Amino acid sequence: MMSLLLALLSFMFPLGTPGAQQTSADSLTIRNAHAMAYDNDRARVMVFGGADDRSVLGDLWEWDGKNWHKISATGPAPRTFPSMAYDRDRRRLVLFGGNRVLFGTENDKDTFLDDVWEWDGARWRMIKTARPSARAEANMVYDSARHRLVLFGGYRVVDGKKIRLGDTWEWDGKLWEQVSTSGPSPPNGAAMTYDPNHKRLILFGGNGPSGETWTWDGKSWSEVKPVVAAGRFNSVMAFDEARQQVLRFGGWNGKARVGDTWTFDGMAWQQIDAAGPEARNHAAMVYDSKRQRLVLFGGHDGDRVFGDTWEWDGSKWSRAAFHESRQRINNGH
Repeated sequence: MMSLLLALLSFMFPLGTPGAQQTSADSLTIRNAHAMAYDNDRARVMVFGGADDRSVLGDLWEWDGKNWHKISATGPAPRTFPSMAYDRDRRRLVLFGGNRVLFGTENDKDTFLDDVWEWDGARWRMIKTARPSARAEANMVYDSARHRLVLFGGYRVVDGKKIRLGDTWEWDGKLWEQVSTSGPSPPNGAAMTYDPNHKRLILFGGNGPSGETWTWDGKSWSEVKPVVAAGRFNSVMAFDEARQQVLRFGGWNGKARVGDTWTFDGMAWQQIDAAGPEARNHAAMVYDSKRQRLVLFGGHDGDRVFGDTWEWDGSKWSRAAFHESRQRINNGH
């Protein structure tokens, strides 16, 4: 009897993940192709949109370190692969673009969006201004030294042809400005974060899959060489402020989804031997500065869409919340 109990407990709470719990029925379940950002003023991890196993969604959720809570179901239309970042100066969550590609109908499957929205902690507001062209899978992060949101890359489909974009834009809270059209080969599915120590953005990977690493200093893009890293598509990456390093997880290596963890010191990538989330792509990850943890949620492995929440404390991954994965519907994406 005792051995049976121990077996059940080990299944529910894997080794190294104490306290992991099944989320409640009204909590955030499974998701992929969603956007994630950290609200520094409210100390909450925010998730918007994406898709579960059957539909595209347009809801907004927050993670308080223990539970997910839905805080809005109205505002931006449902979408996958939008860009989202938190503007620390203006205390706004900013959302841009996306697509209806997952589970879209034949009429809207190639509908790419170019709308801009802000969340002030209570409600969404659409910002009507000149803006970048419609796209999905673009990267957007906040540059704290220059007080700008920086958006780069992405793709859209025109007449059945995928067009990858290599333009760089900045948002100052009032106007979008195109600041560069050169740099990395136009990618989609890249990962990008901001390094406050070196006051630069770091971009890694993308379609190919690429193993290139680039930096943006506010004026130009520069490739980092030498750098040793296997190519990845749709990995996730964030700057770990407590440990003063970039952390990257998972993605697609051209043959399979992977579940490896890497750090970047400004010149080279180093793999960490750490058990953690199952191999996946289309997940999202941000740094929770109050709790000094990196938080990863969702994604899929080609067969299953995940609903687990993981945290990295600098030495190990721990599963903080769990919802059983579901079979992914094959939709050609």
